Amino acid sequence: MSHDAINSWVEKAKNQIGTQTESSNNVQVIKRMAPVTKGNIIMDLAEKLRPWLMTVFADLRDENGMLVQPARVRAIALNVAQDLVKQEEQHG
Repeated sequence: MSHDAINSWVEKAKNQIGTQTESSNNVQVIKRMAPVTKGNIIMDLAEKLRPWLMTVFADLRDENGMLVQPARVRAIALNVAQDLVKQEEQHG
């Protein structure tokens, strides 16, 4: 490509950016909210419990002498969250 072609392309891009910012003042961004379902509540609660549970199980070993794996801690967090949601539904 010649320098003239590149310069004209850059000039066109600059002009388009200027016109886009002026016309984009009326643009509205609409965020689609995820539906609040029981599964989403359980997942959110489990993700909030997981860091705390990781500290609780940090130096503990399982029945085979292995350190507790992060996947097992995540499963525990999901089970606890599921039980909490069930209890809340029954008493709520």
